[in-house]
Amino acid sequence: MILVSDTIRDTFPYYLGAEVGQVVPESWAMTFGQYDLFPTDSTRLFFNFEEGTTLSAQLLPGGTMGVPLPFSPWIHSVFFLLFLFSFMVFAFIFRWEGTALKSNFKSVFSPGKPVSSVHKSQVTKTEAWGEFYLLLQTILIFSILIFSWLWSQGFSLFSTKTQVLGFIGIFVSLALLVYLKITGYRLIGTFFLQNQMKGWSVFYSRMMELLGMVFFLPVVFYVYLHEVRNIILIGLIVLFFISRLVIYIELLNIFVKNKIGPFYFFVYLCGIEIAPYLLLYKGVLFAITIAGDNII
Repeated sequence: MILVSDTIRDTFPYYLGAEVGQVVPESWAMTFGQYDLFPTDSTRLFFNFEEGTTLSAQLLPGGTMGVPLPFSPWIHSVFFLLFLFSFMVFAFIFRWEGTALKSNFKSVFSPGKPVSSVHKSQVTKTEAWGEFYLLLQTILIFSILIFSWLWSQGFSLFSTKTQVLGFIGIFVSLALLVYLKITGYRLIGTFFLQNQMKGWSVFYSRMMELLGMVFFLPVVFYVYLHEVRNIILIGLIVLFFISRLVIYIELLNIFVKNKIGPFYFFVYLCGIEIAPYLLLYKGVLFAITIAGDNII
């Protein structure tokens, strides 16, 4: 007798004395990945891509939203070229007149000494042009900072021509403010406290030059690191007020040494040092508003 699979299966009840239930083999589950979740249209013949895209977006896990760039690409390129140009020119000036610049900046950290005692008698052309450029660099850095802040306040909605004119207006306004103040100090020194006002004008110029050097890297980070720009802005404001405080203390020292009353110092402080910044702020916003109304 030849035992085959059917014979063996049929002889089990005979030898065991029991019935064996019919065993149904398991069927293989056929899947096609995510295609079985892709919906079809009403005809059931074609995929519904719009509904499938929506369904796929719903199945994706929640992520972190990306932060858009603060400026358009051409503004990023222009700012990068300005930063690069400033760095290269400063490196050239420091290469030739680094020792003279170091001795000049010692006057800022030596308030008890007169400026003439820490400054050499002979000034080269490179040093003179270097100090002139450092002032322009400070004005440029502050112009980029103000423009970046105005951009986040809605200035990005204006046309390209308005943005260019606005940046030029900010730069010219700051340049007029700085150079007119230095010129005013020197004019006052021709008839009032000649030595003190001359030293004061030099001290003010050095403070502005040093402020531009200190602000260079933070402003670069402010422009290109959008995620931490608020923290950087707070730090820059604190540094600016510290520099103003140093200037006011040095000015108060001049008034005290010459026995000038505190009332005149307060009037001078409000009229010459504080009021121009308020007028500059109002003037820049007014000029940008007029330019936007005429161009748009």
